[in-house]
Amino acid sequence: MELSEQVQNLLSHCENYATDLLMETGEFFPFGALTDSKGRTHHREVEVDLKNIPSNGEIIDDIEDYFLFEVEKYDARGYALAYEAKVQIDENTSTDAIAINIKFKKEPEVPLFYIPYSFSEDDGHVLFGEMFAVKRL
Repeated sequence: MELSEQVQNLLSHCENYATDLLMETGEFFPFGALTDSKGRTHHREVEVDLKNIPSNGEIIDDIEDYFLFEVEKYDARGYALAYEAKVQIDENTSTDAIAINIKFKKEPEVPLFYIPYSFSEDDGHVLFGEMFAVKRL
C-alpha cells in the first residue's frame, strides 16, 4: 500500500517516539501526532500524574477528543494515536506491540500498524520485530 507523505510522517513520528521511549524507559503512555491544515506534524501527549495514573483508555480518549476538535474546528487533516497492545500472531502466539492507529480525512483505507517488541532475557534490551499492517474490517 502506498501511503501519502503526510500519513507516512505521522507513522514515522509515532514509530520513532514510541521506540525511543521503550528503549529509554521500557514503557510508554499513549500519545499521538496531528497533521494540521497546512500539513505540519505536531506531537501530543498527556502529562501523567504518577500518583494518580489514568487508564490507557482514558488517555487515548483525551488525546482523540483533542484531535477530533482540531479536525472539526481548524480543519486538521488527520491524526495518529500510538499505544501499547497485545497482538495475537497465530493460534498459539501473542506478542506485545506498539499499535499506531491513523485516521486521515482523505485516506479512509489506512490500515492499523503494529510493531512487535519484546525484552531480551539476557540484558533487558528491547528487541523490535518487523512492522506490519492490518486492514480494517
